[in-house]
Amino acid sequence: MYISIDLDALDPAFAPGVSHHEPGGLTVRDILSILQQLDAPVIGADIVEYNPSRDINGMTAMVCAKLYKELAALLLRDCREA
Repeated sequence: MYISIDLDALDPAFAPGVSHHEPGGLTVRDILSILQQLDAPVIGADIVEYNPSRDINGMTAMVCAKLYKELAALLLRDCREA
């Protein structure tokens, strides 16, 4: 499975540093919950739509770092199991 996380899907309260805000969007916990439930092997991933010029206090950058860490853990998990 290839995972692509589009930050525009997050609620602006959690990710203000995107170009297209989605009020009522996903929370970071929603995405983490989905990632933790995956059973298929993960072969690659990306995080898209980060806009640093709209990021408040680096909040979205921190969300990106958290999601990157979780994706890396999934990739390492599946690499070891192969």
